[in-house]
Amino acid sequence: ISLNLIIAISDGNNYGLNLRTLMTAILTKYLSGIFNLSSKTFIILFLVFILLEIVKKLGLIDRADRTIGKLIKWLGLKSNSAAPLLTGIVLGIIYGAGIIDDLIKEQNISPRQVFLIAVFLGICHALFEDTGLFLAIGANLFWITIPRIVVAIFVTYLASKIYNE
Repeated sequence: ISLNLIIAISDGNNYGLNLRTLMTAILTKYLSGIFNLSSKTFIILFLVFILLEIVKKLGLIDRADRTIGKLIKWLGLKSNSAAPLLTGIVLGIIYGAGIIDDLIKEQNISPRQVFLIAVFLGICHALFEDTGLFLAIGANLFWITIPRIVVAIFVTYLASKIYNE
């Protein structure tokens, strides 16, 4: 096909049909891939939002805020920042973005808290997903988790000292 494409462009013979067929095939494959990925993403996010509503109804977010809030306090984060932080750590930024946004609005999290959450998640997001993917290809568990967590804690702590409310 690529040879026909080169010939069609170079000598002007009637190979335009092959070029048109090639472009149609590429475009069709591209659009079907986009539709397929978008459908899967929609289903995943739909299920995640249903799970979030169940978690809220069970009061698990409040419990997480109280429990993890004690651990993240010295990072400059308030206890109501625990749920968005955990969401980003577990689901990552792409799948967790909608949930994180909802939680930030619902819990009236301050711009400083949002900034500190973003700093932490910029370094250490999708911890479970990334770890699973890298372990599947033979990576060392220690080197793909512990340094990310330590650096995220350190940088977030420094950011909390620099960015005062």
